[in-house]
Amino acid sequence: MFKILINWVLNAIAFLITQRIIDHFLPGQFHLRDIATALIAALLLGLINSTVRPILQLLTFPLTILTLGLSSLAINVLCLVFVSRFVPGFYIAGIVPAIAGSIVLSIVSTFLNWFVK
Repeated sequence: MFKILINWVLNAIAFLITQRIIDHFLPGQFHLRDIATALIAALLLGLINSTVRPILQLLTFPLTILTLGLSSLAINVLCLVFVSRFVPGFYIAGIVPAIAGSIVLSIVSTFLNWFVK
């Protein structure tokens, strides 16, 4: 239980770091209002990644092979955009910040989880 809580907080921190990085290159296009918004977004993204994402990956497996994994990036972007639509205070302005946010969020989250473990 404690590991899940640590993972949730680390993902919220990853959201905040991602927002800072994306805001540096694309000002105002990837916005989180506060830490509470980051915590809610991290929780919802975690739920989507554990329920909906495996189903999408299974359905798009042939496409993933054909595109050499690019459809996996598209699934990550779709999940992130879905979260931004349902969390008040979390805003993504378009496809470019969504793609950049998905990539940066994955890298930052992986680094933070690696650093803690």
